[in-house]
Amino acid sequence: MQHHHLGLKNLLLVLILIFSACGTEEPLSGPPLKTVADVISELKDNYTLLPEGQVAASIDSSVFAQYTDPTSRYDHGVMGDKIEGGGLVVFSSGVFHELSLDSDYVFEDIRPRLIDANQDGDLEILCIRTHVERGAGIVIYEISDNQLKEYAHVDEIGTRNRWLNYVAADDFDDDGNLELAWIETPHIGGILKVARIERGSLNPIDETSQYSNHGFGERNLCLSALTDNNNQKVIYVPNQNRSKIVGFSFQNNALELVEEIDFAVDFSVLLIEQYSFEGLVVGEDNCIR
Repeated sequence: MQHHHLGLKNLLLVLILIFSACGTEEPLSGPPLKTVADVISELKDNYTLLPEGQVAASIDSSVFAQYTDPTSRYDHGVMGDKIEGGGLVVFSSGVFHELSLDSDYVFEDIRPRLIDANQDGDLEILCIRTHVERGAGIVIYEISDNQLKEYAHVDEIGTRNRWLNYVAADDFDDDGNLELAWIETPHIGGILKVARIERGSLNPIDETSQYSNHGFGERNLCLSALTDNNNQKVIYVPNQNRSKIVGFSFQNNALELVEEIDFAVDFSVLLIEQYSFEGLVVGEDNCIR
């Protein structure tokens, strides 16, 4: 019995020493986790951002993107001023990734959009990229080999001072592939276009005209909506004269008119704040406010 008690005492002493050591052990090496406030603070401290200061953030706050390097080398002024982005910075997996455009391009935009372009679980970055002589196009960047690289693009319109605005990116027809919708020249007979997102160029599959999701000089870029009801996805945009909200489905590679809603649209206010859409789809590409 004597030896048994001594054994228990020694065992307890060993356990106490182990737990004490664990309590004072230094944490594993590696960068500390960053909070949302940390990332935004670092963006503001280390980069020259656009006047709007809009930051794209993923739903889980793991990816952030923002335009940098304000420039006046393109004087279109589609959003009220003549200052556009010359660069892009993306925070992902604890690292800031930077990209600078060539001198004949600008980001004619306020904030990037985050989408999972290839549906692999990692987010890509969609931007409105404008050539100073050929007008606006769309580019999607991915993070590859620890760098921002072009994943796919929409060709520029072809004429200076011509612009386009993003509508939505989703699997509109539920065929397992992601599609992209935008309105080209929303101030001049706006053309709603849809393309399938694949690596490389994004070529329109179908289009229809006389729609708009932006007023010239406005900062509001969110005049579109996407809904999903009874397994049917519908893209909503205002018509050109702002008197109606028009809904389209995308089936069999074609845009199909679903409904027209008589509603006077205020182009200075987000569409989803003006009209109550049932089954609204909320994604990583959250609306610019």
